[in-house]
Amino acid sequence: MRKLSVFSMIVFGLTAVGAGCSSPPSQGREPRVAAESPKPTPAAQSKAAKFTKANNPTTLAGRGEPNLDEKSRPAAWIYVDGKAGKFTERDGQPLTQWVVEGPVCATPTFRVEGFEPLLGNPMDFRCVFQAVESSDDSTVVYGIAANEGTFIPGREYPLLNPGDNFIIRNGLTGDIVKEIAPLAPGTYAIVGGLENRSTGKRALAVSYFIVSEEK
Repeated sequence: MRKLSVFSMIVFGLTAVGAGCSSPPSQGREPRVAAESPKPTPAAQSKAAKFTKANNPTTLAGRGEPNLDEKSRPAAWIYVDGKAGKFTERDGQPLTQWVVEGPVCATPTFRVEGFEPLLGNPMDFRCVFQAVESSDDSTVVYGIAANEGTFIPGREYPLLNPGDNFIIRNGLTGDIVKEIAPLAPGTYAIVGGLENRSTGKRALAVSYFIVSEEK
């Protein structure tokens, strides 16, 4: 599972140094969709959803309770354009990533939910956003980091321009940019770390999604 291990190193490197640059993951065959994850009631804009041990995407997908140390049992989940995902597996092995159901638009939103019993009130988020495969063969890789203590789980943010409380860094040039251009059709990934700095608790979340051709 080469692709996920590369993603994990990127995310936890970002946690230490801020939104930085990195090379895209190695290309490989796409993961096979396994169990379908739930579609929880949308959270209020100002606070994360109140997931329980029995009612959360990881448990309902048959993975067991969320665990901060087990990548196959995520304690955070990234929704894209309001869409939940399906957990995946490869060669019978459970993977961390969600594959978001259905195509999304070229300027999607994202929302991060955390498992409060483990994370408490996490207010920091960093991620690598990158193309896995795009129709124009462009290399897209950005580091996105919320300013310390400003991130709100459960809130919808525009992925390509999340606002003044975020720093976006081009992973190819190292330059800080204000926004990312609309996405070409293709497959993309968000690999993020949701953190509660007051407790040191941190959860990895990985979502794949597809941008469709405009109609």
